[in-house]
Amino acid sequence: QDGTYSCRTLIMENFINPKQVYADLRSDFMFKKAFGQKHIMIPFLNSILRTDRIYDIDYRNIESSGLTKDDRKVYYDIYCHSSDGRDFIVEMQRIGLKYYRDRVLFYATYPIIKQHTEAKQKFLAHNHDEKFNWDYHLYPVYVISIVDFVMEHCESWPKDRFHSHYIMKEEEYNEPYSNNLHFLFIELPRFNKVLQNLSDESEKWAYLFQNLSRLKDIPVEFDENYFTDLFLTAKIANFTPDEKEKYTEDQKMIYDYQNCIDYAVEQAVEKAAKENLAKGLAEGEAKGRAEGEAKGEKLAKLETAQNLLKMGLSVSQISLATGLSESEINELITR
Repeated sequence: QDGTYSCRTLIMENFINPKQVYADLRSDFMFKKAFGQKHIMIPFLNSILRTDRIYDIDYRNIESSGLTKDDRKVYYDIYCHSSDGRDFIVEMQRIGLKYYRDRVLFYATYPIIKQHTEAKQKFLAHNHDEKFNWDYHLYPVYVISIVDFVMEHCESWPKDRFHSHYIMKEEEYNEPYSNNLHFLFIELPRFNKVLQNLSDESEKWAYLFQNLSRLKDIPVEFDENYFTDLFLTAKIANFTPDEKEKYTEDQKMIYDYQNCIDYAVEQAVEKAAKENLAKGLAEGEAKGRAEGEAKGEKLAKLETAQNLLKMGLSVSQISLATGLSESEINELITR
């Protein structure tokens, strides 16, 4: 037992800087730890939506199923329902995906389907002898995605516009089709403001996503109670040993992804430099980056496979979706 504890302690020391005071808000563990608390989530939602109408929320099961038992399951980071009748799915995504917008759209269909199921259950609970007939009245569904990569936009899109909000509108007259489906994105790489120039609450949140792990104390710009609570929640010294271990695992996965790319590039450049050939140097760097990106893509596929396993998909389905072999997927299961 002492050996196991020492090994875990050594791993945490390697992946958590001893001088680091606060955890990275972008990590899966820290994200759920912070926004799983009402007094932090509610002001966050009000800030991102630029409203003050959200007073209370109820957290819902992050696992959602389709209409039948054979439909695939999806898992959200945070799923909650507000007292004013709105559904919120809040996700942190660090790695870019080819069809990420489509995935977000797919995720939004599950709460909509669930509204029919809940309406039917509520009706039958009070009307045992009557036939259920739904009028299709929907309450709004919001998908809020904080992404650590740059999304593609139209050519005129400002490079520093990090906040976007999409709704359904008629093409020519911009007439709203429905106000019940919303997609909001916060693109962290597009946010480039310094602490002293933050102008509103949404910018403060973007700044914390980027910089919380670099701060040593609470800046005066974050004197609101909920920000103070967030800093206390993110303080690594307050973590239990189990929380530190979970946070370390999150950090290790990100480090592995980047190190695969960086190391492959470094090795290729060094090899080309020893050959002292300009052409070899250029080719070696290009080859190294290609190899590094291939390894990075492999890590992304493994992470996707882990998520799909959580969703209940079979090994063969995951193999078909990710391109990984069944033996590679089975290895993830046995870890």
